[in-house]
Amino acid sequence: MKSVKAPNSDVTFEKQLKAYQKRISNILESFTDAFFEVDSDWTVIYWNKEAERILMMPRKNIIGKNLWEVYSDAIPLKFYKEYHRAVAENTAVRFQEYFEPHQLWFEVAAFPSGEGLSVYFKDITAHVNATEQLEKEKQRYIDLFNLSPLPQWVYDKETLAFLDVNEAAIKFYGYTRHQFLKMNIGDVRPLEDWDVQQEEVIKALNMGDIGQSITRHCKKNGDLVYVTVESNEVQFNDVAACLALVIDRTEQIRAEYALSRSEQRFKAMVQNGSDLITILDAKAVYKYVSPAAMAILGVDPEQLLGKRLFDFIHPDDRQETQRSFDRIKEHKQIHLHSFRFKNKQGDYRWIETIITNMMDDPAVQGLVCNSRDITEDIENKRKIAESIGRYNIVSKATSDVIWDWNMETEGILWNKGLKEVFGYDQTENNRNWFLERIHPEDLTMVLREFKLLTTNKKTRLKLEYRFRCADGIYKSVLDRSFVVFDTKGKPTRMIGSMQDITERINHTKAIEAQNSQLRKIAWIQAHEIRAPLARIMGLVELLQGYSSDQVLKEYIAHLKSSSDELDKVIRSIMKNADHQSLD
Repeated sequence: MKSVKAPNSDVTFEKQLKAYQKRISNILESFTDAFFEVDSDWTVIYWNKEAERILMMPRKNIIGKNLWEVYSDAIPLKFYKEYHRAVAENTAVRFQEYFEPHQLWFEVAAFPSGEGLSVYFKDITAHVNATEQLEKEKQRYIDLFNLSPLPQWVYDKETLAFLDVNEAAIKFYGYTRHQFLKMNIGDVRPLEDWDVQQEEVIKALNMGDIGQSITRHCKKNGDLVYVTVESNEVQFNDVAACLALVIDRTEQIRAEYALSRSEQRFKAMVQNGSDLITILDAKAVYKYVSPAAMAILGVDPEQLLGKRLFDFIHPDDRQETQRSFDRIKEHKQIHLHSFRFKNKQGDYRWIETIITNMMDDPAVQGLVCNSRDITEDIENKRKIAESIGRYNIVSKATSDVIWDWNMETEGILWNKGLKEVFGYDQTENNRNWFLERIHPEDLTMVLREFKLLTTNKKTRLKLEYRFRCADGIYKSVLDRSFVVFDTKGKPTRMIGSMQDITERINHTKAIEAQNSQLRKIAWIQAHEIRAPLARIMGLVELLQGYSSDQVLKEYIAHLKSSSDELDKVIRSIMKNADHQSLD
């Protein structure tokens, strides 16, 4: 008996597959977005017409070629990073990126498909350029208003209410933007001027003659200023409004008044100033002594007239002062070496003096001396020397660097630890010297913490930062400090103790670097094994659908079970690596 031959199922399957592929191709070619597909080796296996058009790359020139060999310029860009992330994480990605060779912006959507990656993209260059241009134009007009050095505002033509103000107006008048927008232009005028000014403004508005006007304005703190207001009609958010430019004329208007009183002010300054002003002749005899002599030296000015300066100088200081004084013959101005001057009670006060030679000035015809009492400064220096001595004693008992910051004078005292730890010889400097040696990356944090400490009235602070040594090398320090406040809550003094923790920091960083390297190794190993395993698992799934042999099915089942177990192990390794990374 002859056997009946079954229809060729392979031929039927091939026809169905070709029909299916054709339908897919028709769909992809009809997309308005460009589309291409690559396999697991990044070989291009599909490239639609829109991709040909946008990238000017015929499909025959790219299909079958490695994507990154053809577009090596895209490797440093998001294209390379995001495509690989989509494959590695088995997730869809969406991003925008600029491609310099074609000078185009692209919006891209990519997702894993089968053994490769499917990518949709479209040209959004026109949209990006239009958006950037719109923002530039918008910002240009905003800057013209907001960045103007002169106060400007926009107010409602009918209600005179403020609609907008620039930063210069906020700074000039002292009101916040929120406060301004609840006011009208009458609120910045003194009450006594309002009736007249309102009539004038309304009249000008009705006549369409918004030009210039000079008026008085009142700042938030009550200061009165004279200003010129230049206004023009504008449309603001569909509201009939006026744009006003405010020019401060206060100094100009008051200049004449100030000039008329300048001589009187100068006289008052000389007569009542804190400095002692005297005029000497060429032999150092007093020709004029300001009334400040009584306040500074306790000496009646009349008692000094006609007497020599050197008659009142301490014997130990006369020779040095005389040498300094003699230099006035060769110089227009000299700074005398500090000397002790005898007061009415017979006590000596330290005096600092600057002499200006005005012999040629007909109105003076003498040597003008500006002197001030520096006795307290000398005494403070003595106390500073004592403080430094105390700090040095403390430094023998500790390896820490101790600093004492006078927040009123900005001076800082250091113990000998500054030399031993950081290599600096000086024991006295200022706040700027201190801040300049803090690492630039740490400076903002240190300043912020200092400000929070004093603002919140907290007394103690602990910081870690890097401090530059005299040889230019930075050391890591732990700085513990506390602040002293006066009775009014104002910070007056900060004292700190700096400990060198460089070795501890370096040791910690070394451990962290080692842990990071171990995590990277574990991650790489897990991911490199995961790729071939994924292919095996896919092959098993495919074989299960096509095999009818019972024994072969059992083998495939065992193979699937083993690959699933191996997949769980790899996922566990990856999970542990991720946890290590987060830690």
